[in-house]
Amino acid sequence: MYSFMGGGLFCAIVGNILLVVSTATDYWMQYRLSGSFAHQGLWRYCMSGKCYMQTDSIGEWGKILLGRGVTKTRQSQVFRHKSQVKTYWNATRAFMILSAMSCFAGIIAGILSFAHFSAFERFNRSFAAGIMFFVSTLFVLLAMAIYTGVTVNFLGKRFGDWRFSWSYILGWVALLMTFFAGIFYMCAYRMHECRRVAGPR
Repeated sequence: MYSFMGGGLFCAIVGNILLVVSTATDYWMQYRLSGSFAHQGLWRYCMSGKCYMQTDSIGEWGKILLGRGVTKTRQSQVFRHKSQVKTYWNATRAFMILSAMSCFAGIIAGILSFAHFSAFERFNRSFAAGIMFFVSTLFVLLAMAIYTGVTVNFLGKRFGDWRFSWSYILGWVALLMTFFAGIFYMCAYRMHECRRVAGPR
């Protein structure tokens, strides 16, 4: 029972760290733009060793691309691409942040479930922790699904030689860790319930 809770807590802490790192870093996607490689995350895009915020205005993009000798046609394609995926970036960011917050709340509940209160209270916290980890899993799944769909259907068609990168992969690993954390805590809760029911007999 406590080994399940300990395993779940370990998975949750690792998952929460991965969620924060994945959300904050700039390597969700790598691609080739005008002969050189670039990469982007949820907050910034980087090319030629310089990084720019995803919220840069179209005028700023024009200066950057014009300075790199990108044609007007190519610039208009990039501008259209930015306006189309901005909403999806915002949704991905929001779900990743909500996932990290839910996971952190689950970790707090999971730690409190080790405290020496009555068994009923202790394992209610265990159940609550499991639910929070499953909610975190749902949020990160939505974020990854949105980003994957946008990348495959929009970004991948507009950039040559593109691929997902390690920040994106960390997001999927975090999903697995939060899911297993929820499983472990639910197993601990069910084990306690079975012992409690069987106890009076």
